[in-house]
Parts: sequence; C-alpha cells; structure tokens
Amino acid sequence: FWAIGIFVLLLYIFRSCGAEHIPSEAHEDTLKKEHTEILPAQPVRESLKVKLPDGTELDAYKGGIEDNLVAYLNSNEPVSKEKWFDFDDLNFETGSATITASSMKQVQNIAAVLKAFPKVKIKIGGYTDNTGDSLSNVKLSQERADAVSSKLKESGHGSQLEAAEGYGPTHFVAPNDNEANKKKNRRISINVREK
Repeated sequence: FWAIGIFVLLLYIFRSCGAEHIPSEAHEDTLKKEHTEILPAQPVRESLKVKLPDGTELDAYKGGIEDNLVAYLNSNEPVSKEKWFDFDDLNFETGSATITASSMKQVQNIAAVLKAFPKVKIKIGGYTDNTGDSLSNVKLSQERADAVSSKLKESGHGSQLEAAEGYGPTHFVAPNDNEANKKKNRRISINVREK
C-alpha cells in the first residue's frame, strides 16, 4: 500500500516538474510573436515597355535605368559628367566580378539602347560600400565595371565605350549605416559623354 502511495506521489511530482518546461499553446504563440521579425514589404515595381528609335521595345521597369536613360537621350538636356544612371537589376556573384545570369537581360537592354543611339558614348563606373579594405574595394569595383564593359563590347558596341572606372567606396548615394543602404552603394552606373 505504501509503495502505491509513494509511486503516485512521485508521479505527481515528476509531472508537475515537467509541466514547467512544456510551453502551453498560448506561450508558444507569444514566443512566435516575439521572434518574428516584421520586414517592410518590397515595393512592387511597375513593368513597362521602353520604345527605342529603331522600333525595338525593351521590357523594363518604370524609373529603371532603361526608362531614365532613354528619356535622357531623347531630351535636349545637355551632357554632364555629374549625371549618372544606375543599373537597377544588375548583380554579381558574391565577392567577384562574375555577372549573374539573371542580370544579363539588363546588360543586353543597354546594348540595345547603344545600338539605337549610335552617336552615344558612355563611361561605366563601379562602386562599393565601405565594408572591408579600401584598396580591395577599388580593385573589385574596377573588375565589375570592366566586366560590364566587356559584355557591351562583345555585343558590338566597343566604339561607344569611352572608359570603365572603379571608384570603390567613394561617391556614396546613401549612408553606409545599414545593409539596405550599403546595397545602394554597391552599384554599376553609366555616364553619358556624348549624345
């Protein structure tokens, strides 16, 4: 009889101790809410067709490089060394100058723009954020600018490319205070030298 009583008492004690470590459903919901980070929604980009003088239509984004560059080339706005157009759908393999396959569409679009505007001459600039060694960043930005330049030359537009220069961690477009802003600073841009 005593053995049964001790067994029941021990069972009660173990269940009570174990219950402290098993979260209830309400507690699990609270934990999930505490550990769920709410990220801002990525803005949906509006697609559009950019029409070139030779009749070619490019699939692009409103306010993207193709849209802005073609509008500028069609305008009477004078050429300026201060006016740059940033690629907005161009990515590289991490830490390298290898253009990702998905980014080639935008490079091909810029080649089509050069073909449609044969008098245009451009310079390509490469930029990084300020993470890491400055000299390494300048080297990487030069390699990336050269990679884009090479792809445009391969498409037959070498005579329209004046230069490709890597500026590294200079000419920031955003403060380097968070990952989103650093991503804005890691870019390849085009400056129109003649139109």
